[in-house]
Amino acid sequence: MTSAASLFACRPADVTLERVRELVAMGQPESLTLEYKEKYTPKIPTSVAAMANSYGGLILVGVTERSVEDRIIGVPEDAIVQIVSGCHQTLEPPWEPEIIPVPLPESDGRMILVVRVDPAKASRPLLVQGAAPIRLHGRNALADRAGLARLMNEAAPQAVAAGLRLPPADLPMDDEGKPSADFLVRTGMFVPVDASATWRPLSERGVQAFADALNNSPLHQALFRWCASIGEGGMNPFHRSGLNRARKVRLLWQGGPDGAPAFPLEAVARIDLPDAYGAAVSHLQVSLQVVARFRHILGRAAPLSVARLHVLVDALTATLVDDKVTGALAALAGVDALVMPQPLGLDFLSSTDMPDLLAGNGLTSVPDAGTSRGANLLADPGVDQRDPAERRALVDSWLQQISQDAGLLGMEKVLEQLHGTSPDPQPRRPRRTDAL
Repeated sequence: MTSAASLFACRPADVTLERVRELVAMGQPESLTLEYKEKYTPKIPTSVAAMANSYGGLILVGVTERSVEDRIIGVPEDAIVQIVSGCHQTLEPPWEPEIIPVPLPESDGRMILVVRVDPAKASRPLLVQGAAPIRLHGRNALADRAGLARLMNEAAPQAVAAGLRLPPADLPMDDEGKPSADFLVRTGMFVPVDASATWRPLSERGVQAFADALNNSPLHQALFRWCASIGEGGMNPFHRSGLNRARKVRLLWQGGPDGAPAFPLEAVARIDLPDAYGAAVSHLQVSLQVVARFRHILGRAAPLSVARLHVLVDALTATLVDDKVTGALAALAGVDALVMPQPLGLDFLSSTDMPDLLAGNGLTSVPDAGTSRGANLLADPGVDQRDPAERRALVDSWLQQISQDAGLLGMEKVLEQLHGTSPDPQPRRPRRTDAL
């Protein structure tokens, strides 16, 4: 069920007419964070200021508050210009909220305007004729002297997830304190938690639904194909293994050829909440990583192909935006799947220098440039990782940064050949014995 909170926090592309209709059909009255307007009025900029000075919220323009059969009536497109102009002329300092137009079919160009007021993006306080509007339950008021002083002295509330970073990634070690893996690739994110989920353990059924979703995810498919490429063998799908508690989950995937002393490929999914019941919690910490141990278990010293690495990184990020995976995580967090975030970035660690790990891919080393054994990369928040083309471009940029930080040149050309966009009609392809 679509809520005002989910419509406020979701991606603009997810603000659809169906979801607006669903929210309106719930009959939720105007509140601190929700207001309806049939058409543009000079009161809208005041409501924008009041929400920005309070808790933020939604203004649905083109929706009547009256109890009629169809409350969605729409407004003409020029209402967008009226709102923007009104905010710039009325608000001190001038500021405009996010306005998302939602067209109405067969309505002669009319649309619903979903106005999202994010207090973390506004200059506080926003004034109207020298006064600071604030939001009360279903109406606007003016801040008194004490309230105005608080607004003047406090910073705008930041987005809850801003600045959150996963703990540093580390390669697994053997008993002698030496790396026991060839490389590790990890991504993750923080999932907002509903207040009700703060006080309860992670549901067994919910965790199993998450495991089932992972076992039908792009990562599972990529790892399965990788195992098949190195010979017939076995596989253990995602299952609970290792430290699992009421508020901690560890799911393990393993695969490799028959006869190996251990599994050379492992994937681990983790979900963490604060250890103590009653602790303040705002997010589930979710991570997904792959560890390869080909050199250490199979004794194979072949380097890693760029093609294989690209597929692996793409599968990791695609999995954490997969509908079934995000749906399972949203259920565990007690929130609408619409508010699910995207992976924050990528960690890539190697037990050997990157030029050795990526040898045989057509890359060349810059003399005396040094090297690296790892990278911590951030995702561009403007990229929609659900879109395959945008996600591919993001993965390309990550691989280019990894190679350049290791003093390697030629990654752009390798990626062009990989995607079939190179002017070279016969790009060099590594033989099966060249790379994993």
